[in-house]
Amino acid sequence: MKRPPFDPTFALGGLFDQPTPDSANQIAKTDQARTPLKVSEAAQLIGDQVAALGKLCIEGEISGYRGPNNSGHIYFSIKDTRAVLQCVVWKSKISAIKMALAEGLQVVVEGRFNYYAEGGRLSFIVDSIRATGQGDLDAKFRLLCAELKELGYFEESRKRALPMLPRGIAIITSASGAALQDCLAVAARKFPSVPITVIDVVVQGASAAAAVSNAINVVDLAARRMRIDVILVTRGGGSREDLDAFNHRLIADAVYSCSTPIVAAIGHESDTSVIELVADVRASTPTAAMNRILPDRDELSQQLDFVNASLRQSLLQCCQFKSRALAQVSSRPCLRDPAQLLLLPRAKLSHLNKEFCAKMLARIDRARRTKLELSSRLETTSPAAMLGRSQAKAHAARQRLDMSMNQFLTQARRDLQAIAAQLQAVGPQGTLARGYSITKTSDGQLLRSVASTKPGEVIRTILVDGELHSRIEKGG
Repeated sequence: MKRPPFDPTFALGGLFDQPTPDSANQIAKTDQARTPLKVSEAAQLIGDQVAALGKLCIEGEISGYRGPNNSGHIYFSIKDTRAVLQCVVWKSKISAIKMALAEGLQVVVEGRFNYYAEGGRLSFIVDSIRATGQGDLDAKFRLLCAELKELGYFEESRKRALPMLPRGIAIITSASGAALQDCLAVAARKFPSVPITVIDVVVQGASAAAAVSNAINVVDLAARRMRIDVILVTRGGGSREDLDAFNHRLIADAVYSCSTPIVAAIGHESDTSVIELVADVRASTPTAAMNRILPDRDELSQQLDFVNASLRQSLLQCCQFKSRALAQVSSRPCLRDPAQLLLLPRAKLSHLNKEFCAKMLARIDRARRTKLELSSRLETTSPAAMLGRSQAKAHAARQRLDMSMNQFLTQARRDLQAIAAQLQAVGPQGTLARGYSITKTSDGQLLRSVASTKPGEVIRTILVDGELHSRIEKGG
């Protein structure tokens, strides 16, 4: 079979195709891709592409945080479950950061990417940082702690020890919370004779910080008068948001300026709040707080019994020593008459010994009663007691003065009303009301006589309810 002649139109893709515009661009790009670039040129391309991204906000968790280095810059990374980005805060931007940075903090960073060509590193240059979600509370807590630490609020040297046995306890908490019931149960078991004052406040929400701080200030002012030696601020467990009221500057200032020892027990043992760091004593739970404040009644009773027994033993030893010394003196014939020795048998010495012990105990009891009496007198003559009595007298005098002034004003009103009634009775209106009238001429002169009138003249007659105008027809 004879082969057909060659037709170039059937040889597409071969040497006889004419290049289209699209294919020409593709060939140019292919040639460019095959042309090698210098490293600096490639880095310049990367830098241009990164700079074109502009300003971005990125959310992540702080990792590898390091404080300012020798140059004053801060370096850290932000990460999520799939990636990590290196971040830098230049020294000039640190003052704009309004939160405390720390490992694990969830934040949103705002800034721009930068490709460092000489080191081949891609970094995110941070302009500002803000906390997000739970990180907001952590950031606020850390920032306040850093501020209060610089002011000395956390110094152990300023914190006071609790009294061994307080005269009274004030508990600032919610009256309906379980924390109060735990505290009262411990107090009833350990030392029920100590009076407890409960101040009911809100311990959660926007108004809790102001309520708690105000309660601390009020109780502290009245502590001496109410014989309160310890203030307990407590509440039960809850979420981080529920306990956030106790991380407020208002409460920290109130606790720091309080002159009465304060115990704080907020939430569970794992929870830490600002009030607990500033307070004199921190307790893990409300129950633990009451155990720290109150001594055990049984243990105190045992200690008193031990001290009492030791005192009696010491007195007996002293008496026995004196008895032996007296016996030694009595046994020396050169010091006394043998006949007098017979007058002091051992039974007599034993009696004297018991009598001496009884007198010593009686003297101790008298001294104790005297001390109590002097303490009572001192309390009644103390400035606080005298001030209270003076205030009571001033209050009574004010009440008497108010009563006297009210009685005086009431009588004065009665007298004024009586005089007004008399004046009204003899006054013009009263006279007119009884049927009399007043007549005046047209020019306002009082008409006293008929002789002073003339026919045709207009006169005015004033009655109790108005005036009459008349014309004289015939004169007197």
